[in-house]
Amino acid sequence: MKRGLVVLDPVETSPAAFAARLDTVRGRLRESGAQVALIYGDVSRSGDINYLTNLCLYWNEAILAVPLQGKLALITKLSKRVQPWMRRTSILEDIRSGPRLAAGVGRLLDERIGGRERRIALINMSWWPSDLVDELRAALPQAELQDLGAAVRDSRLLPSAEEWSLLQSGAQLLDEAMVLAWALGGSPRERICIAVRGIRRAGFQDATVSCGKLQDGSEFEDVTAQYRYVWLRQSRPRGGPLANTANRALREALGAARSGATEAQLARLAASRAGEGCRLTLSCIPHPDIEMRGLFRSEEDTERPLKEGEVVCIMLSLAGEAGVLPAAETVRITRDGAIALCGPESA
Repeated sequence: MKRGLVVLDPVETSPAAFAARLDTVRGRLRESGAQVALIYGDVSRSGDINYLTNLCLYWNEAILAVPLQGKLALITKLSKRVQPWMRRTSILEDIRSGPRLAAGVGRLLDERIGGRERRIALINMSWWPSDLVDELRAALPQAELQDLGAAVRDSRLLPSAEEWSLLQSGAQLLDEAMVLAWALGGSPRERICIAVRGIRRAGFQDATVSCGKLQDGSEFEDVTAQYRYVWLRQSRPRGGPLANTANRALREALGAARSGATEAQLARLAASRAGEGCRLTLSCIPHPDIEMRGLFRSEEDTERPLKEGEVVCIMLSLAGEAGVLPAAETVRITRDGAIALCGPESA
């Protein structure tokens, strides 16, 4: 199902846009002195590869090799039978399948670079499976592996025109599916079914949907979804006292989330508004990190000032005697506060 929803549309994202993204990565690579950058992806965290190539890594693992010069190459465990589909739905031409990723990287580098002494940059090295890094060191014993950090993610914090257009379109479609689920679903289970059908029919590649009802009558719909290569999250509570508290806290957080503010500041403000007997936590997740629900971010990210034009998900979790309630909006940061891509008033 996920494979069937992948779209490579040169109108939505032009070849020039993909080329510019790769130029940015190669600029960081050139500064590092390395000859090639390697990007790891699996089914749970493939956003960087998706962003650079439009490839949907719907199953298994892969490594994208970005050399300073020449074509990209993908080394994957996916079988050769899916390579024609992968070429049709991505900008990739060189796709190599095999059971061992590290060995595939070694063969690629022997072919493309040659020589035994190489400097290789791993993007987000701390995210890589440790056994795969060990296998790379064994396959390339004279190569120097260095961490290039979040080189792709950093360039995505301020969405490009193409990303911004997709974020707006995806937010509108997601909002429509959630509104329909509220209108037609008589129970949390029915709302999940309606929301999933609506989201899938709208062309989303992936979606996680949960709905629930708490003891005080508060209800919620919580959706994290992938539209093309961008991710969005919306959590809409309504009904009882906890939902009212969560909505008030979220509105206040959106008003305070202006350029220059930090996640740590917003979290402290939210915690002070929880009310007696409640505990409220807040996360401000940059849109490239929504895919993994904000996991794997550095602690320093909570003190990073938000930039005007940045797109983030402001996520609240309110815990009280009646249960735990989520509330979230994907928003754009301005000088005067955060503006929801699709406002909660439409829920």
